[in-house]
Amino acid sequence: MDTRQFTRKKLKQQRAHISLNDQKKASAIINEQLSHHPVFLRSQTIAGYKAIQHEIDPTALIHKAWQDKKRCYLPVLQGQQLIFCAYQANTLLKKNQFNILEPHLSLDNCIATHDLDLVLVPLIGFTEKGQRLGMGAGFYDRTFAFLLNSPRPARPFLLGLAYEWQKLATFTEKNWDVPLNAVITEKQIYLFTNDSDH
Repeated sequence: MDTRQFTRKKLKQQRAHISLNDQKKASAIINEQLSHHPVFLRSQTIAGYKAIQHEIDPTALIHKAWQDKKRCYLPVLQGQQLIFCAYQANTLLKKNQFNILEPHLSLDNCIATHDLDLVLVPLIGFTEKGQRLGMGAGFYDRTFAFLLNSPRPARPFLLGLAYEWQKLATFTEKNWDVPLNAVITEKQIYLFTNDSDH
């Protein structure tokens, strides 16, 4: 088991022991902070996710986005990629192979990834350089690989949602890792420059 796999396993075990109450408290703090943040306020097209395994839950922020007449989307697994389909209050959701709820895939209700303003990204761990440790399947890295172009396109803004304890000193970087623009925890917001050395 390499160090990434070991770190991922350790952090997943740690997250599994979080109480539902602590998950709700951290999620509420993060959703409230984000609802007033310029990144959220100026975004009109927002991709969220359905939280699993004690992840930070962005549901309240999605509800706020609906109230503000923003357009919201959820990821749908399609082969090795994610496709983002419209998500409204009345959207029917079904479970995919990972037991994650997603809308039915219909090409007339999807959005091109480069047309998203803001993408809320789940994670297992992160560093202060903006590196993201995900579940290991690579869906987000493959889907947003175009952001590795230099200079990095302005959209979408990738924002990781995390607990403060998920911050790591470092981990082995792979050349396909797509760095985050920012991470928000219940303690603070980390903004990264994502300059050309990534």
